[in-house]
Amino acid sequence: MTGPAAATWLVSGYAVFLLAVAWGFDLMARRASHRAQRWRTGRFVYHPDHDAWQCPTEQWLWPTSFDPTHRVMRYRAKPVVCNTCPVKADCTTSDHGREISRQVDPWPFSEAGRFHRGIACVVAVLAIVLPIGQAVATHSAADLLVLGTVVAAVAACSAPLFGHLWRTPVDSPEHVPHRTAHEDAVAATIDRYSTRWGMGTTATQDDGR
Repeated sequence: MTGPAAATWLVSGYAVFLLAVAWGFDLMARRASHRAQRWRTGRFVYHPDHDAWQCPTEQWLWPTSFDPTHRVMRYRAKPVVCNTCPVKADCTTSDHGREISRQVDPWPFSEAGRFHRGIACVVAVLAIVLPIGQAVATHSAADLLVLGTVVAAVAACSAPLFGHLWRTPVDSPEHVPHRTAHEDAVAATIDRYSTRWGMGTTATQDDGR
């Protein structure tokens, strides 16, 4: 029995290379996402036991809304606290209080995670399809043995990349309103003016009657 053809070794090597590219791309995207999150939050510290953020001046940002489309939880500090803070100019330009958003789902269930994981999955599929195509074109037992081994190995190694397809993200939080970014901005503006003109106080008094 003759050994595998050069084309078989070339396709097999390229399949392994594509598998490495898929995992490398996913890893780089994951790290970039974590760095972006750290850049957005700065020196703010998240406390999972309270589901709240604490700023460098030890003020708290509590959850205000959840965006079901982008799977993002939004946290906001009290405007009266932020607007009188001596370091506000270095923190936020908003008069509604500093806001921080957090992806509630782990990687890759976030919007950016699904996008980048999808690209990695496409590359992994190519790594499986190429040796299968070569196996269809060849009739040598040695070639089929090598290509079959490569297909099995690549499929096993790439299976974790497809894990998000049959796992579900965490449940949507029900203790905060569900709003998009635009709806949240409108709600913040309404709350600002209702507080300024006393509407919030009146509503509270009416509810207490």
